[in-house]
Amino acid sequence: MYIIYDGFYLKHDTGHGHPENSGRLSSIMKALGNFKYRKNLKFKSPFEADNEMLNLVHDSKYIKNIEKLSAQGGFHQIDPDTVVSEDTFRSAKLASGGCLKGIDLLFSERDPIFFAIIRPPGHHAFSDHGSGFCIFNNISLAAKYAMEKYNIKKIAIIDFDVHHGNGTQSIFYKSSEVFYISIHQYPLYPGSGWYDEKGKSQGSGFNLNIPVVPGSGENDYFIAFIEIIFPLITNYDPELILVSAGYDAHRDDPLASINLTEDSYYKIMSIIMYMSIAGTQNNPGKKRVKTGIILEGGYNHKATALSVLSTITACMEAERLASNRATVGLNKLIDDFPISRVLAGNRDIFEIIKRNAKI
Repeated sequence: MYIIYDGFYLKHDTGHGHPENSGRLSSIMKALGNFKYRKNLKFKSPFEADNEMLNLVHDSKYIKNIEKLSAQGGFHQIDPDTVVSEDTFRSAKLASGGCLKGIDLLFSERDPIFFAIIRPPGHHAFSDHGSGFCIFNNISLAAKYAMEKYNIKKIAIIDFDVHHGNGTQSIFYKSSEVFYISIHQYPLYPGSGWYDEKGKSQGSGFNLNIPVVPGSGENDYFIAFIEIIFPLITNYDPELILVSAGYDAHRDDPLASINLTEDSYYKIMSIIMYMSIAGTQNNPGKKRVKTGIILEGGYNHKATALSVLSTITACMEAERLASNRATVGLNKLIDDFPISRVLAGNRDIFEIIKRNAKI
């Protein structure tokens, strides 16, 4: 498993008291120092995405504006939450480049998983403007890059950040080449992400939002993943799975009201890993689906660091089972998860989503 990181990410300065700060990544990297699977991880440095690469998603005028604001120094608010400072442009290019490097590794090397530990995050960035702490849409750039360079035709993006990825949704809203699925607290910033936002034109039916009420927890997420997301991803049969991994649905996060724990993220990632190999169970000749994980939110430093370790642990343990062709073991792992009834506030929405999706 590849871990993509660069110390320059810490230089993106958002100002005193801003929740999206360098301490997020410092805590993760410190936790990785004593991680039990550290010797199994392959650390890689990113490259800077150039303007041509950024143009896969973003308008030239917007890219040049971020470059200009960074060159001016000081602090610039491009929206009420999003700051550009002296090192932002290079940090953001390295963040996007880290994800593109991950795609290169997946399709040129042996290991089928990467985790890009990057900042600034990306899923609130639109083609022509940034928002919600995000400058460039890293996961969308990774998807477009995989399409352009490696001729990938079908990509699933699973976004479990507690905030709806409005930028990612907008970028692929009319595309059938990307199936975007977001599970997020609703209502909450940015205010989008209701279940009736399903895509348009060729993208109709390839955008799925699963809004969950404040106070939701593991059971709500497991029902959503196992009864909704898993069958839809299996049916879509993607060539690549990309994950917008935000850890702000943790119960200790200050910006939301969902009650996941670090162990919840282990279980969620185990389900996603099972999705990546499920198609090989009855078809030994079928290749497993390569998977890229890209850091988004998570603002309690300790909770985020522990949740990242849980995510990587799930990948490593699932990889061991897959390498031994122990798909039954992975299946049992899913079956053993304790699932009880979802919160009343989610029950009707889940049933509507399942009926609309014909699950």
